[in-house]
Amino acid sequence: MSRPSTADDQRARLRRLVEAGIALSSELSLDALLQHIVEAAAAITGARYAALGVINPERTGLERFLTSGIDAETHAAIGELPHGRGILGALITDARALRLTHIADDPRSVGLPPGHPPMKSFLGVPVLLRHVAYGNLYLSEKLDGGDFTDEDEELVRLLAAQAAAAIENARLYESATRWSRQLESLNEVANA
Repeated sequence: MSRPSTADDQRARLRRLVEAGIALSSELSLDALLQHIVEAAAAITGARYAALGVINPERTGLERFLTSGIDAETHAAIGELPHGRGILGALITDARALRLTHIADDPRSVGLPPGHPPMKSFLGVPVLLRHVAYGNLYLSEKLDGGDFTDEDEELVRLLAAQAAAAIENARLYESATRWSRQLESLNEVANA
């Protein structure tokens, strides 16, 4: 069980959340932004492992999966990235926070692939854009050995809300940049 947060712990966690929000709002590269979200979620909750699964347009699985806490050798041992089945899939079909003390005890759990580090505790929170899940933040294994708390869940919800706005901004920036390049190309053709 996690030890109760002290006032200093709470202030430090809130400071990390504010710093993450500032960093997210200034990032224009979607890939860099997504990785920053994963790392911020791990830092704010004290999770050993964190991931962000981006839901595919058909809403049937994951099209991207970014992680924190798993090295390249472990990634190679695990093999193919998850598609969004089991517990990860539960968050795709039901975009609500999910907190588990023992992942394996949940009937939706399909287990971990060979080479995957052991994971027991879990916190999953949707990243909602205009009330539709864009993806989900997945956290596992608190560094202090405890379970994820109500406070952890609330902080990750706040991070997910900040992330949603930042993701939308990054998408708009990338779209505007593509549009600008197309206009420049058309202008060059017209001038030629």
